[in-house]
Amino acid sequence: MKKPVLITSKMPKETEQQYTAWLLYCESGSIDKLHRTWEGLHRGFTETSPEMAGLRERLGASPTRRTVAEWSSKFRWVERKDLKLTEDLEGLRKKAQEIKQKKVFLIGEVFWEKLQTLKKQMKKGEGATVDEIKKLWEMFRTEMGESLGKHELSIREDEQTPPTPEEEELGRAIDETIKDYYERKGKGKK
Repeated sequence: MKKPVLITSKMPKETEQQYTAWLLYCESGSIDKLHRTWEGLHRGFTETSPEMAGLRERLGASPTRRTVAEWSSKFRWVERKDLKLTEDLEGLRKKAQEIKQKKVFLIGEVFWEKLQTLKKQMKKGEGATVDEIKKLWEMFRTEMGESLGKHELSIREDEQTPPTPEEEELGRAIDETIKDYYERKGKGKK
């Protein structure tokens, strides 16, 4: 007999009650805990989380422990639970990556805006020190998780990529700011 492909959604020939019981099994962790929770839900004693609020109606009366064990075997609950955990973990990884990307974008945006502000100040003749720009750059690199010291620098050619247009523009802005600073500094000495 060929076993059906494992999925975390409702399996072929699985009733809504059986699928809901599997979801509760994933939350509770074992058939015994599932059975106790199910009994508690049926009697109205247990509502351990908001997700369980509508379960009582979907589950109905609790079958025997033996029936639940048969469902577990027939629909491969243990394997499906492992698959669900893997899917959930991958979802969390993706969400963490999205959060990290948003953070990097926001940090870059703040850095760019501050750099533009310093550039405008310098064009107006207001002071902006190299130390101020250096601290801003160090803060940016620290927030990006990059090294500040040259002694930690390592370059792997297989990881090298050409700069993006935004990185090129940022590099030009930094070069212009430094050039403007030294031009004004030179004018002040004359």
